[in-house]
Amino acid sequence: MKHQREDLSALPPLVEQKRILRSSIKSCLEQTRLEVFQWAGQVAADRLQRHPRWLNARAVLLYATIPGEIDTTPLFHLAKRSGKTIFYPRIEGEDIAFYQVDELLDLEPRGPWHIMEPRRGTASLSDWLATSISAGTDLQVPIPILGIIPGLAFDLQGGRLGRGKGYYDRFLSSIEHKKFSCTIDLYTLGICLGEQVLDQVPRSPHDIKVREVMIIERL
Repeated sequence: MKHQREDLSALPPLVEQKRILRSSIKSCLEQTRLEVFQWAGQVAADRLQRHPRWLNARAVLLYATIPGEIDTTPLFHLAKRSGKTIFYPRIEGEDIAFYQVDELLDLEPRGPWHIMEPRRGTASLSDWLATSISAGTDLQVPIPILGIIPGLAFDLQGGRLGRGKGYYDRFLSSIEHKKFSCTIDLYTLGICLGEQVLDQVPRSPHDIKVREVMIIERL
């Protein structure tokens, strides 16, 4: 069931609107059994393996899930079987950067919340792109990458409600300005349960939409 929007005309500014929605959605997700998130992760992998953007992608951006998120482990195993190069984010100051993960053992708990992130010494996305160029990739042809983007909630227009730190909004907005040695075609996709879908996510000009939302409805 969808969360219905409250009467926003009666609410405080945008920051408060988002805070209220985050609290409501987190409360709902906390009551969801772990098995549901595991099941939804497998359903997402089954769907993605036939998705044109997945089939075309040379690399996949994933993230290590925390409680209350759809399990991305099946997506990792699908990417491995499909021969994709896989990257996970690591928090670096106020930003995130992506690093190559060949095995789940390349992830380790870091920071005060012990979120699983790529260990030190793994190759960065920039390194991988530079290697692709040296291997003879045509500079005129964008390298296709599929990015699985986390979110507490989404709407059908691609609006995304994150956890409030802005890491992904800053990363996505910086893609076109990054000094990569080649052009990349990053297709962003959010995966969520039906109860994480809003009529409309409140957005500021700095909030970046995803290109597609995959909804996993419970039976």
